[in-house]
Amino acid sequence: MSVEDIQGTRFQVIIWSSSEEGKNCDWKEGHWYRLSGVTANEWPSGTVPHGTSSLGVDHLGQKWNRETVELLYLTDSHLGKTTHSYGGSSWSVSPATGFSEAIKQAIRLDVDAVVHGGDLFHNPGGGIDSEDVSTCREKLTALAEAGIPFYFIYGNHERQAGRQIMERFADNSLAVHLGPRYEMIGDMLAVYGIDHQSDWTDFVPDVEQAPDDVPSMLCVHQSLDPFTESVNPDCSVQDLKEDVDTPIDLLVTGHVHTRSKCRIDKLQAFAGGSTARLGESRDSLSPSVELISVTDRSLNVKRKPL
Repeated sequence: MSVEDIQGTRFQVIIWSSSEEGKNCDWKEGHWYRLSGVTANEWPSGTVPHGTSSLGVDHLGQKWNRETVELLYLTDSHLGKTTHSYGGSSWSVSPATGFSEAIKQAIRLDVDAVVHGGDLFHNPGGGIDSEDVSTCREKLTALAEAGIPFYFIYGNHERQAGRQIMERFADNSLAVHLGPRYEMIGDMLAVYGIDHQSDWTDFVPDVEQAPDDVPSMLCVHQSLDPFTESVNPDCSVQDLKEDVDTPIDLLVTGHVHTRSKCRIDKLQAFAGGSTARLGESRDSLSPSVELISVTDRSLNVKRKPL
């Protein structure tokens, strides 16, 4: 069966034919069940739970209805970066401070999820320092203990070392990698992710159709017009809107280290800035996150400084 847990993460559950309770249960879509007597296989693609002959099923009723769902969006944390340079000037940065404060805000606000838009690690040529890995693990563990799932996509700086670290976090249930298959946040928001593409020229996004009754959010990590001054952006908000063959209500990108927004028809779009001082000057881009709330299918985005 295809199911989702209380955090909105979807996965497969296999019920063995030897499970009398599993076979005889009147499984209903949109209902909650508490399972006991479950084993699990660990595969590279994730964990697959199995309901064996000792499976116990406690039917909890229909999904609860919530009035509002909130998530905190952050991007471009660049853990490990110490100095930022632009236009001949340079200044010291402390990415761990901004990332830590963002996680504190998420816990303090008791949001339903945290979404990171790429470049969590700076990943310089020499690799990622173990202290930065420990800092990240500590903060993700605090989130998990607060019952707040952490979703992410890969930016251009993750590279091989960063991806290996994030895969370990995902294996330890500290993070969920977003992809073209949507993840549900609190039954009220479908979230997709597309990892950074080094060449977007012939790339065609292929995302799963979300339920009609919930708004959707797509996270990318690209240079998008009109959020960049580059004469050769990877893509434009308009083109991406037309290329995705399912309606998207909110498009967010990292990568460009600027905080700006636009609207095309019903599509809201914004660039999320950074959790560190990584702008064109030391004070041009203050560290911030975005609080995204969904109420009655209405999306609202509010910038929150760090």
